[in-house]
Amino acid sequence: MVFERRPVRRTTRIIRHIDVWSVFKVTLVFHFVLYLTLLLAGVLLWNVANATGTVDNVERFLESFGWESFEFKGGELFHQAWILGLFLVVGLTGLAVLMVTTFNLITDLVGGVRMTVLEEKPDPEPKKLRTRG
Repeated sequence: MVFERRPVRRTTRIIRHIDVWSVFKVTLVFHFVLYLTLLLAGVLLWNVANATGTVDNVERFLESFGWESFEFKGGELFHQAWILGLFLVVGLTGLAVLMVTTFNLITDLVGGVRMTVLEEKPDPEPKKLRTRG
């Protein structure tokens, strides 16, 4: 299969505004999916470490430094992790909205961000397939 290069033209675009609501929706979904992924990975890693005895080894290692007893409590760790994760989802989403709002205010002052984009020109007429006959 032979590919032909389409003609390309260089175009300059200026970004002056980013919609805050769309950034909010995208970052909220992104951070929530990341939160669920990391929470699930943490639970799976905890179960593997607990099953292989790694958690007990770490507890004994830390007791060798002078603690009388040191114990990881999986339920408490999970509870703390999901609460902290929800705060991070809200905080990072708020930070993204604050950043895009600041970007919009700054571009109002300086006129925007100039970008160069390469645009392919569409084919004026699609080529017909030849049949052997």
